[in-house]
Amino acid sequence: MDYVKDFIKSAREVVSKVGGEVYLVGGYIRDRLIGITAQPKDIDFIFNGNIEKFMEELENRQYKFFPIKQEIGIYRCMLGNNSIDISLMEGDSIEEDLKNRDFTMNAIAIKLSGDKVKVIDPFYGRRSIDNRIIKSVTDMSLENDPIRILRGVRFHISYGMHFNLDTEKCIEKLGCRIMDMPRERVFKEFMLILEKDNQGKAFEVLDNYGILKNIIPYIEELKTIGKCAYHIEDVFTHMNLTYCVFKDILNGKVSLEGLNLHVFEDKIGEFKLREYMSLACFLHDIGKYEAYRKDGDKVSFWGHEMKGAAIARNFCRNMKFPQKAESYIENIVDGHMYPLKIFKQNSKDRKNDFYKFFSKYDGYIIEILTAAYCDNYATRMLLDVENEKVRFKMFIEEMLKEYELYCSINKYKILNGNDVIQILNVSGPEVKNVLEDVTRFRYLGKIQTREEALNYLKVKINNNYI
Repeated sequence: MDYVKDFIKSAREVVSKVGGEVYLVGGYIRDRLIGITAQPKDIDFIFNGNIEKFMEELENRQYKFFPIKQEIGIYRCMLGNNSIDISLMEGDSIEEDLKNRDFTMNAIAIKLSGDKVKVIDPFYGRRSIDNRIIKSVTDMSLENDPIRILRGVRFHISYGMHFNLDTEKCIEKLGCRIMDMPRERVFKEFMLILEKDNQGKAFEVLDNYGILKNIIPYIEELKTIGKCAYHIEDVFTHMNLTYCVFKDILNGKVSLEGLNLHVFEDKIGEFKLREYMSLACFLHDIGKYEAYRKDGDKVSFWGHEMKGAAIARNFCRNMKFPQKAESYIENIVDGHMYPLKIFKQNSKDRKNDFYKFFSKYDGYIIEILTAAYCDNYATRMLLDVENEKVRFKMFIEEMLKEYELYCSINKYKILNGNDVIQILNVSGPEVKNVLEDVTRFRYLGKIQTREEALNYLKVKINNNYI
């Protein structure tokens, strides 16, 4: 079912009955002219006339609209996951309304009322699309709403289009004002850029236009440090490479055996985990500027993951991220060095090291392992004299398998709290501690059955546990 065509048919019939003018506007027209044929998630219309009568007649045709900004005449109808927005015309004509749009490719309308369908393109948006140009409608388009800069970057990345010179100059001038705008809007447009960025270009593009330094702290400073025994590149370049590696994993260009990409399809609020994970991969080393120490020729970034976690948390909070997303990114940044430390130690008691890691970061393990792999891959693609990239990949794949075992043991319990209370005659935190000991011994292979677990409790009694 094509809900767009059905609604256009209904809208034309209704406007011929109640009077007025109705125009199709926005992304639907732009995408069709670009050549995108996928069904849009939303469509936008402009109405000039008695909107109450228009809404009432549409409701008789089973379109249930509700006001989202009634004071300026904006209404929405939800059809499953799709939405239809109708707005009252701003100004005395459709041309005046379109003048308030952001870019010329979005300032095209199709008049649906009257005998003939008519395309209205006063700012030559079709020419811009043909020439692959993103051009602001007027000199004030970006000045009136600097967040439109982020929207323009999204179009640049999504469609492979480029800003014209005048629009570029406006972006360079107004990029510093983006964070003066409501943070909820900045957050949404920023995350939409990451969502549309399939090729790993987002941070490079945002940086090239001088935008990124106004959104994320320490961007310029991180370009000045980083070269050490482990890196031949600066920190910013490495952060961007790590982000690109994760995008390559999502696109299937880089693989990790045992990594189920479906885990990144879950959502926090409006956005999927893959977008938050992408950001965490970029932010993973953001603490290095604060942690930077130099003693002669020796460079150290000790503790950068902890400092980075705090910076990431404050960044997310400042940008009005959902609290769950804030914790998600903070934990990934905080834990991203842990797998490498276990790898480097090469301990004979590695299973116990795994268990400590799994216990500390349970709920974020897959993400941390993925971030650690992307981090190492980005490092070793430039400097890998000991062939560490291959060995570390095998190590991460081993840890993914071990985490599956850990999760299985936690899911299928062989003892419960009542067992502990009845046998040991303890309560409260002691019960939890005993159950955690049993879980750890199961993971380490020292306890396998319920009978062995019960015997373990009896041994505790014999050893004067209580």
